[in-house]
Formats: sequence, C-alpha cells, structure tokens
Amino acid sequence: MATEDFLTVEEMAEMLKVNPRTIQRLVNRKELPAVRVGKQWRFRREWVEEWLDKQTVNREKRSA
Repeated sequence: MATEDFLTVEEMAEMLKVNPRTIQRLVNRKELPAVRVGKQWRFRREWVEEWLDKQTVNREKRSA
C-alpha cells in the first residue's frame, strides 16, 4: 500500500474545492470514510471515489 493512495484533509479540501473544516465536519459526522493516524485523518483514494459516486445526483447513465 503506497502512501500516494492516501490523501490528507488539506488535499481532500483542495480536491473538492471546500474549506478543510468542511472535510473535518464530514468526518466527525461519519459521512466521509477516513482512517485516523495519530491525531490526523487520512483518506484512501478508492474510498473517496466511491463516496463521491454515492453523493452524485441527477447523473444520467448513458449507453455506449
């Protein structure tokens, strides 16, 4: 498991274009999957992608 697979709170906030406090709130409400490392939170990229897919609304499924 590479460290590149994990994101910090700051990286998550930058990626989602929100304040880091928003990320902290989502974690505290257990809405965003995370793992605690010492006093810091880390997010696996695959968890974030799954979480984002579940948050998506009004997305049309297109047939190829």
